[in-house]
Amino acid sequence: MVKRFQFIRRNRKRKNLTIEQLAEKADVSIDLVARLERGEREDVSISKLESILHALDLELGDVFKHSKLDKKSDEFVRKFLKLDAETREKYTDIFLSIIDLKNE
Repeated sequence: MVKRFQFIRRNRKRKNLTIEQLAEKADVSIDLVARLERGEREDVSISKLESILHALDLELGDVFKHSKLDKKSDEFVRKFLKLDAETREKYTDIFLSIIDLKNE
């Protein structure tokens, strides 16, 4: 079970939102929010995750504040998030291509 997104539940409850209300506000499925909170899912698209986070007045970088990363990964994430959106998208495509090649 992945605990990475349990902070979503804490923030949802702080805002006095039900899972259903958060899902509606973020325009995502109730099932997605529930499974993320329970740690049963981590394969969520960035756009859906951003929608959930924005509905909670959070940012994408907040995910990494609640994840345990090693020092190098943490440095990578911090630098990556400082890039402009267009550059991040290009780098993401490159990184995914590299990972796909490694998995072949």
